[in-house]
Amino acid sequence: MMVCRFWGVIFFTDKRGAEMRTILLIHGYSSEGRSTNRSTIEKIYGDLPQRLRSISGIGNVAELDLSRWISLEDGVTLDDISFAMQRALESDEYSHLLQYNKGFHAITHSTGALVIRNWLLNHSPKPSPLRHLIHLAGANFGSGLAHVGSGQLARWGREIFDGREAGIQVLRELEFGCGKTLDMHLQLLKEQQHLFDVYKVREFCLCGSQIPKSMRKLPIRYVKEDSSDCTVRTSASNTNLRYFTVEPQESAYRLSFKEARDQHRRRQRGWSLSSLDYVISGQSIPGMEGRPLVPFGVPFETAHLGKDYGIVSGADSWQYVEPFIKAALKTKETDMADYNKTALQFEKLTAETEDLASSLVDIKRSLFEWHPRRQYEAHAQLIFRIRDQDGRQVEHFDIFLKSVNVLRKQTPIETCIETDHVNRYDKGTMTYYLRTKEYRDGSFQDKLFNLADLELEISAHEPGTDKILYLPISVTISGEDLKQFIQHHQTTLVDITMLRIPSDDVFTVLKDNRN
Repeated sequence: MMVCRFWGVIFFTDKRGAEMRTILLIHGYSSEGRSTNRSTIEKIYGDLPQRLRSISGIGNVAELDLSRWISLEDGVTLDDISFAMQRALESDEYSHLLQYNKGFHAITHSTGALVIRNWLLNHSPKPSPLRHLIHLAGANFGSGLAHVGSGQLARWGREIFDGREAGIQVLRELEFGCGKTLDMHLQLLKEQQHLFDVYKVREFCLCGSQIPKSMRKLPIRYVKEDSSDCTVRTSASNTNLRYFTVEPQESAYRLSFKEARDQHRRRQRGWSLSSLDYVISGQSIPGMEGRPLVPFGVPFETAHLGKDYGIVSGADSWQYVEPFIKAALKTKETDMADYNKTALQFEKLTAETEDLASSLVDIKRSLFEWHPRRQYEAHAQLIFRIRDQDGRQVEHFDIFLKSVNVLRKQTPIETCIETDHVNRYDKGTMTYYLRTKEYRDGSFQDKLFNLADLELEISAHEPGTDKILYLPISVTISGEDLKQFIQHHQTTLVDITMLRIPSDDVFTVLKDNRN
C-alpha cells in the first residue's frame, strides 16, 4: 500500500490488479475531518473501498480526500478545489490516470459531484480520461443546508466548537439557484462541451430518500424534507436537467414606453396581458434530441450520511445501494445501447424502492414523526432565472403560476408547490420545490398525470426610477406541454429574458431649426 500527499490531497492506492480501471473516491463538503491519517480516510469512506473490490473484482482503487482544510476555508472556491485536484493528478505518481488509454472511474459524494464536473470543464482533455462517473447523493443543483450553513449562527458554532471556518465560497455555490453552478451544468449541454459526445463520460446518479430518526427532531426544514436524504433533494442530485428559455418576440422591442406602461398597469390591476410579447424560444430535454437519459435511481432506506443508513458507509443501506453501483460499473464504456439499458435498470430498481415503501407498516404519529411513506413521494425542482436583455439580474419581481380552465380530476401545478427560495446572491433566481407523487389508496399516485393548463405571469419593477419599465410576461402552457417542463426527481431551469424599456425622456433628440 502506497501513500502520497500532494497539494492538500491524500491518495491511497493498491497496486494489485493494475490492468483494471482505477476508481477515484471524492468526498463532499466538510467531510475531511481533523487529521490526515489513515483512520480519517476510513472514517469518511468506511468499508466502501473493500466493498467496491468485492462487487466488481477491481483491485486498483485510488482514494482521493480533499484534505482537512480545502472545503472549510472561507477563501477557498470550487475552482480552487478543482485546480488542486488537477495539480494532484499531474504529480509523477498519478499522471498516468490522465492518459486516455489508462483512464479512471470516479465515485463522488455530495459536493464532490460539483468538484469533478467543474474539473471536467476547466481541466480535462477531450475526450476525458474519466470514463464512468458515479454520483452518490451529488449536490448538483444545491442543498438547503448551504443556506442554513452559511448563516452567522452556524459560522459562530463552527468556529467556537470546531475551530474551523464555514467554507463560505463553497456554500455559495451550493445554494439553490446559484448562477455559477447552473451555468456550469449548462456548459456541459453545449455541442462543443457535451459530456457524452465530446468528453465521452458515462454518468450515473443515485440519491436516497431516508431521513435518520435522530435528525427529525431538529428545527431545520432542510434536514427532513420529503424526497430528500436529509441533505440533498433527489431532484437536486439528478443531472438530467430540463432546460427552457423564454424571450421577448422581435415585435416587443418596438413597443413604445406608453404601450409597455399600459401592460404594466393591466398587470397591477389583475387584468389579462398580451400573450404575444414573449415566447418559449428553446429547450433541451434529457432523452430527446441526442441527449441520453442519465441513469438515476433512489435506493431504499438510504440517507446522506450515518453508519447505518449512509449512502457511502451505511451498513444497513448497502444492500440497496450495491445493485446500482454494480450496474454502473458493469456498463460498457463505449456502448450507448448498454448505457441506455442501465438507465432502465436504474428505473426498475427505483420502482422496487416504491414497492418496499408501500409495504412499510404505519407508525404511530407523534410530534416528531409522520407517515413513513411520505418521504418517498417524488418531488421536482423548478428554477426561474430572470435577466434583462443585457444579461443583468432582475431583482425585484413577482412570479404567478395560475392554472386556467381546470377540469375535473386535473391537477393545478401551483397546488404541488411545497416551498420556494430566492438565491441571496443571484437575486433574480427563484427555486420552487414541488411534490409530484402522492401516496394514496395503497400506491404512489402521479400528480403530473393530468395537469391543467398554466398561465405563467411575471412582473418586475425598477425601484430606482420611474423612467424604466419591465414589460410584463404572460405565457400560456398547456397541461400536456407542462409535462415536458416538470418530471419526478428532476430539476428544470427556465431562463427568462425580460425586456427592460426606457422612457423617451431617457434619451431625446431634437431638431435644431435655427438658421
